[in-house]
Amino acid sequence: MNTTPPLILGLITLLAGTTHAQQEHQQGGHDTNAPLEKVHGCWEGDDGQLEGGVFFLPIDPDARQIIQAVELANRGVIDNRVDIVIVGDGYTAGEMGQFHTDADGIVASLFQYEPFTSYEPYFRITKVEVVSAESGVDNDPNQGIFRNTALDMEYWCAGIERLLCVNVSKAYSHAAAAPDIDQVLAIANSNKYGGAGYPSNNLGTAAGQNSSAAQIAIHELGHSLGDLADEYTYGGPFTYTGPELSPVNVSIFDRDAQLADSRKWWRWMDASMSGFDGPISTYLGGNYSVNGVYRPSNNSMMRSLGRRFNLVGAERLLHQIYKEVNPIDDGTPDNAIVEPTDTLWVTPMQPLNHDLQVLWYLDDQIIVEAIQQTTLDLSTLGLSPGEHTVRVEVVDPTPWVRNELLRDVFMSESRAFVVQGCVLSADFTGDGALNFFDVSAFLSAFGDELPSADFNNDGVWNFFDVSAFLGALSTGECL
Repeated sequence: MNTTPPLILGLITLLAGTTHAQQEHQQGGHDTNAPLEKVHGCWEGDDGQLEGGVFFLPIDPDARQIIQAVELANRGVIDNRVDIVIVGDGYTAGEMGQFHTDADGIVASLFQYEPFTSYEPYFRITKVEVVSAESGVDNDPNQGIFRNTALDMEYWCAGIERLLCVNVSKAYSHAAAAPDIDQVLAIANSNKYGGAGYPSNNLGTAAGQNSSAAQIAIHELGHSLGDLADEYTYGGPFTYTGPELSPVNVSIFDRDAQLADSRKWWRWMDASMSGFDGPISTYLGGNYSVNGVYRPSNNSMMRSLGRRFNLVGAERLLHQIYKEVNPIDDGTPDNAIVEPTDTLWVTPMQPLNHDLQVLWYLDDQIIVEAIQQTTLDLSTLGLSPGEHTVRVEVVDPTPWVRNELLRDVFMSESRAFVVQGCVLSADFTGDGALNFFDVSAFLSAFGDELPSADFNNDGVWNFFDVSAFLGALSTGECL
């Protein structure tokens, strides 16, 4: 079992004030005067489409301090992956095998859906064993059943049966045993349908053994990782009359308005690609309203479980992934000063369905023969005298992104290197060229018996120095 870092453990001890029963079950489970946070709760309705919506629950007063402590502990960690940490609740010491089975099932399902399938190498999954005193979680299968568990997970959160909540600070305190954290998934030792997404805390919940658990987790990841809106029509006003919505996958503007004014997903209009829900247009209904809101595709993962993401959602997910992952995974350090005989190298990130583009430049001119090469032998460039700049640029050319500004800012990375080119030994004028003026300068230095004219370094000025100079002049010999 992983242990909690001392910094986090100290904060937990300091912040602990009341018992689980006191915190979670008084007044129907929550302090009605506490500040609120937005939580997504989604589940499948009788028609197969998702329903649920946004719920406002009391903010865990300890969560921000715990999360900040985790971020501080991980500051400076360079792992270049999206770290998803899975913690379990209601698993006793003897049920750790079940926890791993449940977690592995959810992970396997996640990577069946694009863009996660192709970008699986960009993720690192860490399972953290969390031992509970009792098996199961609160209000399972019915209200009023309370269990002593490590993360205080419960159904019937805020009076909603399928809203599966968790103590955020406790989930993060245990997740801190992982090398790094970008997303936390808390799974309950339960087969009861339920889940929740905490977008402001990059956290989601799911039931470990429910047949739809993986789908719920993937949908909630759309919220917590991609900040995507729900595209179903249940739970809000029948007709939305408010201002434009901020999530990229819902809009008050129809097809013509988007195309006319370059709004929202205008770049994707009519696009259809394998692996994604499409074609892209403006379909009426979304963000919990039947009218007044449009969604990009007919029936994506953000509308119904088991469906594919649409291209608008996929582009947003890639944007968020590349906030955590640099296109260059490793290589010669940026701004390194290198010798003209060195070999530069780079290791690009590697999606499963395509290569990243690798381009090398010498003084801003592309080196054609080095396109897509991950190493560059500088000795093959025939560098002229003086200082040069060699640059490598790695870009993800995926067609799943059409916003080129996004590609330039997040999906491209460059490294530049300073190279001191050949210094010609016969260049007595220091102008980088070998000509009559160098001969004249050499003869003048030779006549004055200057050290620079002792070309063979034998301490005397004679025919052998002249011969060595003329040889270096004719061959372009470097120092």
